[in-house]
Amino acid sequence: MSQRKIMFEGPVHTIFEAKKNWQGYSDRDVIAIDYGPSHRFYTLGSVVGCAIEDCNCPFEQVERAKKLGHPTHWANQNCSMITKGERSREYSFMQEHGDIIKFHGKMFKIVPQSNDNIGLELVE
Repeated sequence: MSQRKIMFEGPVHTIFEAKKNWQGYSDRDVIAIDYGPSHRFYTLGSVVGCAIEDCNCPFEQVERAKKLGHPTHWANQNCSMITKGERSREYSFMQEHGDIIKFHGKMFKIVPQSNDNIGLELVE
């Protein structure tokens, strides 16, 4: 039995209810947004997560990103595919446009952008 409420379950994908703010999200967590008959999936990422993965100093990389005007937190849209081959099960968390999420200790609002992308807008 699952400890989280299941919002949708398909052959290779399970979407759980959104995480609570006290739990928060971290790099590589996947969120799902309902677009009517289907869902779109987005992987959360950050400058800090990429810096650590690449063995770089996270403090230097955050300062570099800010200096260049780049975002320090983002959500990348995942591709989708139709296949009859074996795939490992994937998991995500249901969110909606306008939701406020906690990611790396900061609060962000999920905002729609062009081409079904989403942005993370820092909430003060």
